[in-house]
This record gives sequence, C-alpha cells and structure tokens, in this order.
Amino acid sequence: MRIPSPPGSWPRWSALVLDGFVAVTAIGGGAALATGAEGTRFPVDWLRRTPWTSYLIPGLILACVVGGSAVGAWIAVVRRRPSAGAATSVAAVLLAGQILGEVILLAQPGPITPTEVFYLVVAAGMLLSGVLLHVGRQPQSST
Repeated sequence: MRIPSPPGSWPRWSALVLDGFVAVTAIGGGAALATGAEGTRFPVDWLRRTPWTSYLIPGLILACVVGGSAVGAWIAVVRRRPSAGAATSVAAVLLAGQILGEVILLAQPGPITPTEVFYLVVAAGMLLSGVLLHVGRQPQSST
C-alpha cells in the first residue's frame, strides 16, 4: 500500500520553499563569511575554539555543503525525483549540523541566538517534509 503524495501536496511545496530558502541564504551567507563581508558581525575571536583563524573555510562549508545540498534537494523536488525526500532530509541534517556546530564551537558572547533557533526550526520543517515525501513515494510492506 502506498501513502499518496499528490503533486500539489504540502510536503512537496514546503520542501520547495524551505530548500530554496536555505539554498539562497546559505550560499549568500557563506559567501559573505568567506569574503569577510560579515567581519563586524562575526569577530574572528569567536573562532578561538575552532581549528580556523578566519571565516574562509566555515563560509565555504556553509555555502558549498549546506547551500549545495539544499540546491540539490530543491532540484530533486522540482523534477519530482524519487530521491527528493531523501535529498531534502539530508540537506536538513546538514543544516542542523552546521547550526549545532556553530553553537557548540563558536565562542559567542551569549547562548543560542534567535537566528540559530530559526534555522533549527527550518531544518526540522525540511526534515519533516523530506520524510513525508520519501514515505509517500515508497511502497509499504504489508504484514
């Protein structure tokens, strides 16, 4: 028995919106970090508990890994690929990992920021959408 996932279903539309949003913001934010454009908002001193001395590598990771995975997931959803749900779920886990790594490793002056909470919620939404897309496309075994 298959769980239906009609073409206009909310998991597909939410995956399109969230994957696209993360792709744009992660690539843009990563590029800004890597080029030093965010130097006043993110002092290099915050990196003291990390292996990096600049935001070049963290920015590239954000843009290429997080942003790139979200682009791949978005393309899979747009093309209605069977892998769309899995791709969205992987992108969600990478986003959550990036944010949790940031919270744990950066020597920020306070606790988790509202922006970090926002992106963790976005990652949860992506994961939910991805799982529902994946389940909706997989035949269920009958027992």
